[in-house]
Amino acid sequence: MISSSTSDLPATGVRGNQVVASAVAAKINKLHAKVTRLEKESRRKLDRALMAAWQAGRLLIEAKTNIYRQAGRSSWIPWLETCFDGHLRTAQRYMRLARATDKPEEFAGLSLRQAYFRLGLSIQPNRSDSRTPDIKLPAYITLANKLTKVLRRTRRQIRTSDLAALYAQLCSIFGNENTRQR
Repeated sequence: MISSSTSDLPATGVRGNQVVASAVAAKINKLHAKVTRLEKESRRKLDRALMAAWQAGRLLIEAKTNIYRQAGRSSWIPWLETCFDGHLRTAQRYMRLARATDKPEEFAGLSLRQAYFRLGLSIQPNRSDSRTPDIKLPAYITLANKLTKVLRRTRRQIRTSDLAALYAQLCSIFGNENTRQR
């Protein structure tokens, strides 16, 4: 374990302090090199994970199209539950990622969660899944997810009552008295 302070180093004269300082500097530089190496490794792994998710999404889209043609629309989810090791929502996110961009390198250096967030994909866990711990998300995230769903209705009519209700909830969370009146 790395010591978090230099208090355990011997206190010596001026020349001794230079030796201690160079030893500390060497240790710092060694740790800095390790951080840099691990950060580069981490970015490469994030990029590979994102590319794998995008490729899986492309293959899932292709499989879905083939299954629709061969067995009908009602066969997709049973096929997915039988053949895909992940959850339905994971498959949906992969497919949405693949549909959202033809260039996954646009998201280089981002985690899957960050890429999903940039695309406006919900990352809230499915509450009915007993393997997923019950996580209480902050109210503003839940409202942002609701707002995203409302705004996705752009092909249909966006109801102002939906937006007004969300706006009122946001104002109550952030305590902005002046904007509640509008």
